[in-house]
Amino acid sequence: MMNSFYQLLLSKQKKADIGLFGFADAGAWAAENVYTVPPDFYPTALFPGTKTVIVIGVPVFLPIIDTAPSVFYSEHYHVLNAHLDAEAFKISCFLNKSGMPAMPIPRDGYAGLTALQKDPKGAFSHKHAAYHAGLGVFGRNNTLLTPEYGPRIRWTAILTAASPNELGVPKENAEKIGGMKEKKLCTDCMACACFCPAGAVADNKEETYPAVRIDKMKCIGCNAALGAKGTAPCGACIKVCPIGGDRNHFHRKSIRIYDEKPKNDDDEALIQSWAHIRRCGTK
Repeated sequence: MMNSFYQLLLSKQKKADIGLFGFADAGAWAAENVYTVPPDFYPTALFPGTKTVIVIGVPVFLPIIDTAPSVFYSEHYHVLNAHLDAEAFKISCFLNKSGMPAMPIPRDGYAGLTALQKDPKGAFSHKHAAYHAGLGVFGRNNTLLTPEYGPRIRWTAILTAASPNELGVPKENAEKIGGMKEKKLCTDCMACACFCPAGAVADNKEETYPAVRIDKMKCIGCNAALGAKGTAPCGACIKVCPIGGDRNHFHRKSIRIYDEKPKNDDDEALIQSWAHIRRCGTK
């Protein structure tokens, strides 16, 4: 059993059921001094006895989020959430059947945007879990940036009473848990602030991490308005981010296209395709 669970995740990654995965020590939340999380939000508060937080992520496809705000992106977003919940459930079933107590955390632990306007937080932060697992680092717009996908990735987590050793995590991998924390991927290009339609991202370059945060109420209000049209979430700040290998994969390395002022025939065709998608299927 020692290596079976780790091999299961590798198999899921190979089949593209998940894009990234990692492990976080449940004690990291209490030890962290940079990104403070209240004790009520620790994994051990949600599931007493938690030793390890298993984090899985799936990428948001850049050509789809490029159309945002749109029905295309709204549907894609909900499909990714449902897929993550299903994968977390299956992983938890495997662990529990193998004698390792586990509990999946729902991808979106809140009852819609109206609930967030009353209290803008869920019971657990998947972003912080991925951060503690060493899968990414926070950027200016408070999203988690990854080398592979920039901020264009959705996360969820599974809490388990099993240790990394019991999960079959190879020693060399276990020693690297949380290892990306000292890096900085954000280039402070300010694109997320410039393109935010709600003005929710701080545009003061002098502010340093982790002081930089978004105005949650402005962000939620913008998404609520888009929700009335059936095109929420907004997605502007994550689509324009220049970080991520997916930009090279989809041949969209330059973020100048988001000005939507064509500079050549390729830009013109791309911008026209976005306009067509946004016109169709909205409320």
